[in-house]
Amino acid sequence: MAAALAKATEVGQKISVTVCDADGHLVGHQRMDGVFTEASRGSIGKAVAAAEFGRPSGDNWNETMEHSRTSTVTGAGAPNIRTRGGLPIIRNGEVEGAIGVSGAGTNEQDEQ
Repeated sequence: MAAALAKATEVGQKISVTVCDADGHLVGHQRMDGVFTEASRGSIGKAVAAAEFGRPSGDNWNETMEHSRTSTVTGAGAPNIRTRGGLPIIRNGEVEGAIGVSGAGTNEQDEQ
């Protein structure tokens, strides 16, 4: 999260950044001063989407899973946003979680 916030500051963007575990449960979240409020929900949704399949949230996929690993959090109301800006966190070949960013000028900038 600190690296994402530092990069946003470096390039003059205001963002919201979220980290979730592999099941989509919130681990950390921070919204920079001045970013629009809805960016928080966007960063959460992108992180959840990236955790769901262990792939970037902006990948063009059509799969759905009746009982995905993130179904508990999405069933409870967490967003699942399949646009660029969410990346899985993979260690030793296993999805450990994901990071999502929202609020920059474009979804491509969110992903960067």
